[in-house]
Amino acid sequence: MMYELLLIASTIIISVLFLAWVYSEKKLKGKFSKTISTISFPFPLIALYAVFRLNINFGYVLVGLTIISLLIWIISRQTDISKLRKEARSFFLILLAITIFRSFIYEPFQIPTESMIPQIQVGDFLLVDKFSYGLKNPVGKSTLVNVRDPKIGEMVAFIPEHTICSSSIQKAYPESDFNNSQEYLWQRYSEACTPLGLTFVKRLIAKEGDEVIYKNKELIINGKKVKREFISSDGEEILISETIGKASYSIRILENYRNQLTFGSEQKWIVPKGHYFVLGDNRDNSADSRSWGFVPKQNVVGKPYLIWMHWECLTCLPSFSKNKFLK
Repeated sequence: MMYELLLIASTIIISVLFLAWVYSEKKLKGKFSKTISTISFPFPLIALYAVFRLNINFGYVLVGLTIISLLIWIISRQTDISKLRKEARSFFLILLAITIFRSFIYEPFQIPTESMIPQIQVGDFLLVDKFSYGLKNPVGKSTLVNVRDPKIGEMVAFIPEHTICSSSIQKAYPESDFNNSQEYLWQRYSEACTPLGLTFVKRLIAKEGDEVIYKNKELIINGKKVKREFISSDGEEILISETIGKASYSIRILENYRNQLTFGSEQKWIVPKGHYFVLGDNRDNSADSRSWGFVPKQNVVGKPYLIWMHWECLTCLPSFSKNKFLK
């Protein structure tokens, strides 16, 4: 709720300051324009931070801003404010270039949860490679040109069905093979849905037709136990190197943590056609395919490529010391 209020307040302040800037240019010969520009500088950054924290689909935000800047440019051509025409044209061209770059090449995301520890920390900002799997519609989930499918063991960015308010549990379980517990979890997690859905980052564990078994924190795929090697332990958590096919990566397991999803009776899934099974690297603290179902192929957004910034809270200073390529 705090970030929603922050976004709304920042948007209102930016709008008011913009109108004040236009008034200064038109009626006061630009007397206060520089001061207004200086005052307004932090508010777009605050609004952008709120957008990332709320995990709002950035594609719709960019397309909306691009259209607004185009309309302002068109309207400004009918006025005698030359500076407004120049600034509106510059903003439109910059936003158009960013929209094209974000839609077809790379897109930034911010990580709000611990589900991908130890690879990704809360507050990490990622660049997601949008063209590895194909060219996507900038304001939708459809693929315009398919390049390749994600590989087993890769990190993937995607929109799970339970985060889309108009979706139903059958889209995550197309064969309706869900039990009462899974239906309860779906309803619980879907309470935080949005009209456009939220972007998650997990690791792709299995594709259509694969059998996945998870029992006592052990992972078995198509009858073969996934290879693991001990890395370290501090008495509370264990870091393990896990290998699936050609992909090797680190996962985190809590030594004394037990719950229905991670420990106890055997859980088994058969991945349906056109879907993926995903898990978080922080196995004991991740809501994933074990709790809200499978990911439709068309919901995959791209491949997380690198961490480019760490910014954990609004009052914290951004850090670039943790930048790294992801695997």
